[in-house]
Amino acid sequence: MRLTLGVALLSASTAIAQTPTINFNARGILALSDGDMAASAVVDGKLLKEIGVKDALTVYPLPLKLGQEIGSSPVPNSAIGWSRTAAVTSDGRFAFVIETRGQTADSAKVMKDIATDFPAGSTMYIVDISNMGKPSARKAPVGKNPLAVDMLGSNLLITSEEPAKELRMFEIGPGGLPTRNLPIPLNLQNARATDVTWHPDGEFIAITMEETKEIWLYKAKLNAQSKIATFEPFGSPVKISGKPGPGSFTADGSLFIVSDLKDGAAGELVAIQFNTTAADPKTAEHKIVAQTAVGSGVESFAISADGTMLVTANKGNSAQPWSGSIGKASVSLLTLAKDGKATKVADYDLDGIAPESIIFDKTGENVAVSVYEYFDYGQRSGGIEFFKVNKGGTPSLTKQMAKISAPKGCHTVKLIP
Repeated sequence: MRLTLGVALLSASTAIAQTPTINFNARGILALSDGDMAASAVVDGKLLKEIGVKDALTVYPLPLKLGQEIGSSPVPNSAIGWSRTAAVTSDGRFAFVIETRGQTADSAKVMKDIATDFPAGSTMYIVDISNMGKPSARKAPVGKNPLAVDMLGSNLLITSEEPAKELRMFEIGPGGLPTRNLPIPLNLQNARATDVTWHPDGEFIAITMEETKEIWLYKAKLNAQSKIATFEPFGSPVKISGKPGPGSFTADGSLFIVSDLKDGAAGELVAIQFNTTAADPKTAEHKIVAQTAVGSGVESFAISADGTMLVTANKGNSAQPWSGSIGKASVSLLTLAKDGKATKVADYDLDGIAPESIIFDKTGENVAVSVYEYFDYGQRSGGIEFFKVNKGGTPSLTKQMAKISAPKGCHTVKLIP
């Protein structure tokens, strides 16, 4: 009887077997982890810090092998804000990390207001990741509480809360260090520039003003040496109804997609068509062309390189205090039409808490998503989970068997090309 049962179990396990490898087409993945607080701190202010656990930048070279040494550096970073806290150069040699808020002492227990009570941040960390096993960091001052960073070519943009220097552009030299530092006032009134995104042509940028619920298009103005001197508004802003989060252009620049979080309710992805060809910037009209319902807490989404698919990371109610009513986090797959209309294909459950960052690989065949932490007692950790993209008339996702264990508070993942 035991032999028969054993054979039956062996046959069943063989039928459903997978290879515990990670498929992701990139040279590596960079992850940021915030060691200062549990995900539920945004609800009840209880940090639940673990003694000795600090912020970390971790580099995972691909393909991974068991027993392989993983590169890590104690680079300060923060999960406060959106997942626009790091940028990687196109050659994969350097990463730039902004410290949105400062670190707290191990003795810190409770914050009355997570958004305002953390120490101010003021630093950008320039991390040499050319040797993935031994990342090394240098730092440079930037404006108070930097909020978002984006890079195109050698030009790096950072928004911050510093008055008269809400936008700052760095030109980055071959060695990763800034060769030019250009502060640009945006003259904001009772609002912050919470997100910045380069248009693929390098001539325009989109900036989100969270408090006024506006997305502005700005055009670069060049000096006599054909270098960017400033950015000027191009047309009137597009206004959304809820709470604007991160945004992204499609690869061809025809659409700008922005997450509308609706202050915790089920959100939307809003597709905007910017007019970049108007002869007079004052007459440029931009318009919303589509709005698609998505889950709650979509703080990150990604667009496939061919512009046909979207994936969203849905926090849902997963970050509630454990004594409360906990919901499932998930990943959603949507198809994207050229006119900006998106159609949800399916939702896929995650076992972890607060997925805040999601990316496609270089070929669009796989997806990686950060997990802030898991429902584990004892020693806590975060992670990176992976899905295979099944392409075709009706695409789908299949969860990969293996995942990466990351330091607690993993909130940002970036592809290293």
